[in-house]
Amino acid sequence: MHGRRSASCDERAASPAIPLKLTVTRGGGFAGLSRQAELSSDALPPAEATKLSELVEGAGLLGEAAPAPREAPPTHPDELSYEVIVEDEGRARTLRFTEQTLPDSVRSLIAWIDSRPEHRKSMAPPT
Repeated sequence: MHGRRSASCDERAASPAIPLKLTVTRGGGFAGLSRQAELSSDALPPAEATKLSELVEGAGLLGEAAPAPREAPPTHPDELSYEVIVEDEGRARTLRFTEQTLPDSVRSLIAWIDSRPEHRKSMAPPT
């Protein structure tokens, strides 16, 4: 019998998974600079990629509802703002916080990303 053969189970399992990627942009502050940190699960050893996924899930960044921001007093002109972009399974989700409304779970995730030697960082002048 001639024709196309279907992919075997082994061939499908070998196809690359879409990596989990986080981009954190911090802006504002006294100098008004914008700093960006980016980390993708495919840049990490397997155990650390699993840890990244667990931290993202634990921070509530993959679900339908955004993590609840902390109650905040009025903002300050030099306050830092955070934009967190989570790319997972071909979808992107953007969340925004201020220094005062940043949930502790997201703050811990950002600190972990910053601590990883695999993360890429960049800086931009004020706009």
